[in-house]
Amino acid sequence: MLEHSGSSVLRWLREAFTDNIGLKALSLAFALGLFAYLHGQEDQQQRTVPVGVVLRLPPESAKRELMTQIPASIHVTLRGSTRAIDNLIQTGIAPVEIDLRDGQNDSIAFEPSMFTLPPGIEIAIIDPPSIDLEWQDVVTRKIPIQASITGKTAEGFVVKGEPEVQPKSITVRGPVSLVEVMQFARLAAFDVSGLTKGTYRRRIAIDAPTNRVSYIGPQSATVTVTIARRVSEAKFARRPVEVIGVPSAVTKPRSVDVTVVGPPEVVRALRAEQVVPSVDLAKAKDVNLSKQKHGSALVPVTVDISNVHAEIQPPAVNVKW
Repeated sequence: MLEHSGSSVLRWLREAFTDNIGLKALSLAFALGLFAYLHGQEDQQQRTVPVGVVLRLPPESAKRELMTQIPASIHVTLRGSTRAIDNLIQTGIAPVEIDLRDGQNDSIAFEPSMFTLPPGIEIAIIDPPSIDLEWQDVVTRKIPIQASITGKTAEGFVVKGEPEVQPKSITVRGPVSLVEVMQFARLAAFDVSGLTKGTYRRRIAIDAPTNRVSYIGPQSATVTVTIARRVSEAKFARRPVEVIGVPSAVTKPRSVDVTVVGPPEVVRALRAEQVVPSVDLAKAKDVNLSKQKHGSALVPVTVDISNVHAEIQPPAVNVKW
């Protein structure tokens, strides 16, 4: 009885392995393939990494300027196994090189074929996929150099006139839209702090131009500044003209306007009666009083006041004696 039962079990096991063996082998192969596929899918991943961008720009002789700001890197989403992507990131991804030497491209289109990747890794997304480009011609033109003053002179002194600059202009080079709007090249300020009367010369650097623009030639200029005493002026209108040497002589016009220019403290102290315009017939050209008892002449008017300069209008009057 026991022996019969054992043989039945063996026969059942043998039939379990041998019956329909082809179908069973196919099922086993399918199961193994499904396991490998699911395991492989679990190992696949996507990861976004930066990739550098290298531009090959036109030579200077082409006179073309790329105005579009190109990013130093773009973002690329990679798909592949974790191990392959980790190895790639560890070794580094070669930057993508863009050839723009002809200066005419109106856009850049990033394609997967532009990237160097090992087997088993593919590109899923490129961000941005393209970049529009703007180009401009490079031009040159001359612009004036402008000087400025900073600081305060010594008490009682002022800067006389405008600073003189040598050279007066400089050549600027850059994209046409930037160069055409430039009005002048600015120098660093000339500091006159504490300066007294005199003429001062300094070599001063030109401020750096805006981005994409450059100056051709020396990057500095000589600035000359003249310091003079501070002056004030006062006008004394319709002051009567006196004739020296001939009491009976009369002038036409009988009065003149006198503007006095000088140190503020002197000008402030002047009174009208101190401003006396006069003509001296004895010093006049073509006048000989010893021979000419009567006559007329156009004679310059003078005003004698110490430490000031007098401007007279009209500067000469007709004297009749």
